[in-house]
Amino acid sequence: ALLRLQLRALMLAGEGKPMKIMFPMIADVEEYKRALEVVEIEKAHLLKRGHVLPSPLKLGVMIEVPAAALISEHLAKVVDFFAIGTNDLTQYTLAVDRSNEHVAELYRPFHPAVLRLIDRVITAAHHGEITVSMCGEMAADPLAIPVLVGLGLREFSVHPAALPVVKRLV
Repeated sequence: ALLRLQLRALMLAGEGKPMKIMFPMIADVEEYKRALEVVEIEKAHLLKRGHVLPSPLKLGVMIEVPAAALISEHLAKVVDFFAIGTNDLTQYTLAVDRSNEHVAELYRPFHPAVLRLIDRVITAAHHGEITVSMCGEMAADPLAIPVLVGLGLREFSVHPAALPVVKRLV
């Protein structure tokens, strides 16, 4: 019920305008398809009441759990875009709570496992001809930018204060 309410509110706010809706914490294709079913229900609900839908309406997923990264080539066939959430992806990949002072030093975005997952997602997006962006601390890390650009990332979502540095490095 909450998802339906949120989707309805988003689509009402974006009537006739371009809109992207991103689903978080998706771990498999079936979860995404269930979310799509809810979108279709709400689209029909709004059209029946005379509303105009956002256009175009793009639907994507936040890649923030390792399972999604590992099946990204399958997700790329059914979504319009990816956004890589590096904070959660790193935390879940390394089984480290970055806010726990006892283990926070084990949180390492440059860990080879994290970089391999990021590379896999970017490659899947390119092969699937969908866009891929990145948010999270890594997207604004000056040491990470050259690596990410080298992996093929072209869209970064960063805090406005980080924009000049990221833009210069890209």
